[in-house]
Amino acid sequence: MKHPRGFTVFITCFLVLSSLTLWWNHRWTVLQSVRVPQTQTVTLFLPGSHGAWLSLRSMVTSLNRPHLGTFALTARVSWTGHVHWHQRRALAANNPLIPVIFADNTHPQKQARQLTTVLTQLHRRYGVTQVNLVGHSSGGTIAYDYLDDHAPAPVTVRRIAMIGADFPERTGLHAHYPRLKILNLTGVIGRTGNDSEVPANTVTPLRRLVAGHVGQYQFARIIGPVWETQHSLLHENPALDARLIRYLYPPS
Repeated sequence: MKHPRGFTVFITCFLVLSSLTLWWNHRWTVLQSVRVPQTQTVTLFLPGSHGAWLSLRSMVTSLNRPHLGTFALTARVSWTGHVHWHQRRALAANNPLIPVIFADNTHPQKQARQLTTVLTQLHRRYGVTQVNLVGHSSGGTIAYDYLDDHAPAPVTVRRIAMIGADFPERTGLHAHYPRLKILNLTGVIGRTGNDSEVPANTVTPLRRLVAGHVGQYQFARIIGPVWETQHSLLHENPALDARLIRYLYPPS
């Protein structure tokens, strides 16, 4: 008896999709062997241009799932800069993770000023004194513009990780942060020299901009296949997440 062709196509598609799903989920097992200390230092996640909640959702939830960090709050910033807080967990010694979602998500300098409001409220409402920042794409530019603000929030920024960020028309930092550590990461698809959107040579100028103003600066290329290093897939890379969480919360 011959099976209908449609049934054969259905089974083939089902098996292919199942295999892809299993492979995709298996990639995240790399985080199960990671161990980091639990601290009260808050890490805020800043999405890039046109970025919304989905931009950094996988990064936050993938770190929350194996208890490397705790998805504690979401900060939603309106066009006018009003901050709406949604609390999920207590901010304790559990590496609190906070995605920041900007309604106006295409103006980094304005967003940097709004970030000042976010951090000031974190300090006043929740007693936060130390933070890390993670910025993807222009989220890294937001972090840089915040550092260059003449009226920063009453918190200490300990570490910043910038992922696939470039710094157009930016001048060197004016303020000094002698204890601040910066990790600057760029994706490189194979031998292309870029992540399909941001060339590596537009990421490297950050070294010159922060030289003599921060305590430590590191730069690294993440080289690999397109599904790991393409600009919008960098924050879907579990190996990068593992590297990131070890950097943000190093052994004491």
